[in-house]
Amino acid sequence: MKKLALIALTLCALLPGAARGQNKAADAAAQQNARGAALMKEGKFEEAAAELQKAADAAPTSAVVQSNLAYAYDRQGKTDEAVAAYRKALEIDPKNTIVRNNLANLYSKQGLYEDAAREYEDLVQRDPANATAKANLDAMVKNKAVLQERKEQVSSAVQGADAKPKDPQAAYNAARVYARLGDADQALTWLNKAFDLGYDQFDYLSLDPSLVSLKKDPRFLKLLEERRPVR
Repeated sequence: MKKLALIALTLCALLPGAARGQNKAADAAAQQNARGAALMKEGKFEEAAAELQKAADAAPTSAVVQSNLAYAYDRQGKTDEAVAAYRKALEIDPKNTIVRNNLANLYSKQGLYEDAAREYEDLVQRDPANATAKANLDAMVKNKAVLQERKEQVSSAVQGADAKPKDPQAAYNAARVYARLGDADQALTWLNKAFDLGYDQFDYLSLDPSLVSLKKDPRFLKLLEERRPVR
């Protein structure tokens, strides 16, 4: 699938902190936000998140702090936490285009294309001249179409195997579909089923272009070794 274009995430990390001088809580939050941003520059995202969480607790109405916290979570691979922080930032500042774009990209990473589309469409409506949002929306729609096509291929193959539960070729066809789609676990599961049902075209396995993605998988090589009849 085509990867979505990203608005530079570092913009969120480098935004200024909460307004200083208003009160002690605001000053503390600003300092913690600044330390968190500095730690992110150094690639210390776990430490940054800890500082930014303190800042968020001290300044719960700061969209900047929440977006910085989300960015720190995202860089750690903590997608659910990042989504929650980005959503909170948008509750505070619905017009923040960087935050909305980044939230949409996280949704897309999770395969939540409907949610991603909603955020991108909101971006385009708010800012019709936003070329990045338009490009991301277009890419997301294409990704959704590809995913739907893959689901239909899998559904058709599995239904075919279910309709012929004793047919080794039907099980093998399901394995081929999963292998083409890059799902090695399911491909190997269905190959095992095909062998259990009596599939014996071992010479074809090394020639089948649908199984190319499996050929370097040690589990596939082990499976062939274990299942190939002794001559």
